[in-house]
Amino acid sequence: MGLFGSAGADDVQRRVEELERRVAALERAMGAAVPPSRPVGEPNETWASVTVRNLVLQGKKIEAIKVFRDETGLSLREAKDIVERLG
Repeated sequence: MGLFGSAGADDVQRRVEELERRVAALERAMGAAVPPSRPVGEPNETWASVTVRNLVLQGKKIEAIKVFRDETGLSLREAKDIVERLG
């Protein structure tokens, strides 16, 4: 038996999406937002959001670095190194 019992990946994904909807509803009701969680492990390219990746594709690396830092809390050096590896 795995971490989530006998549930398959699709079931787990649906449960996560439902929980995200519930959290969003609670945030709206309370008038507060829960900060996004930071990925686990060493910082790398997988931490980059779709927004950051699109900015890199548009040639807006400085803006991508700023957004990436805001999203992850990384230092300027860490964010710059990762964004440059993206493209």
